[in-house]
Amino acid sequence: MKIPYRRNTFIVYLFVIVLLNLCFNTLGFSETKDTEKLEFSLRWRGIIGGKSTIGCQEIPLPDLKQKSYLFQAELKTVGLADFLFKIKNEYSTLVILDSKEILPVWWKVKQREKNYKYQEKTDFDELLKKEHGLQNPLSALCVLILEEWDIGDSIIIPVLTQKEIFPVKVQAVAEESLKIYGKTFDTILLDVDTKNVKTDITSTKIREFKIWLTNDDKKLPILMKANTSVGSITVLLDNREELLKAN
Repeated sequence: MKIPYRRNTFIVYLFVIVLLNLCFNTLGFSETKDTEKLEFSLRWRGIIGGKSTIGCQEIPLPDLKQKSYLFQAELKTVGLADFLFKIKNEYSTLVILDSKEILPVWWKVKQREKNYKYQEKTDFDELLKKEHGLQNPLSALCVLILEEWDIGDSIIIPVLTQKEIFPVKVQAVAEESLKIYGKTFDTILLDVDTKNVKTDITSTKIREFKIWLTNDDKKLPILMKANTSVGSITVLLDNREELLKAN
């Protein structure tokens, strides 16, 4: 028996983990303990259908020399999409930055998608002993920050979602010039291969998922795009000043 509106779940995960990378780079692993937030719009066929807010905060752990960070994200539908689907999801994870390696400590999710509700809390201590490099949807794309991308390079990230582990392959496929908010950026185009991921999506199929990272030390993902059976979905940063001052 399929759960109503669960088909939205994986798309939501994809966009949240993509947005996290922008938060990591813009804040630059800030020394401040104050929470900083970025805001984003999710667009479908040119119409804003969702909003996302991501906060990043350094949380020192007792007896731990490495830095640790708390990420909290919220995604909700707006306008017509809110009437049709009514999504309000919350995600959070605590991660440790250990010698340029991302180590999740725990992962929490609270999903409310119309008639579908789901909650999960997962501790990663024992899981990481069995699956090296295991990530959750919020920590997975942090790994991309640590990569020195050359065209043709690829990595496979094991991602745990709803108690199952899926290998997600990400490959740098091209260098492109991209104009956003009246400014041209040199970018690296990443292709995210989800063919090995069980999505439980029946009516909405993800055909392509791509990320454009600025080709510099910041690796800002200035554009994210998913081509689906219901049209193109994009994510853009609402805080334009953050993007325009980044290059």
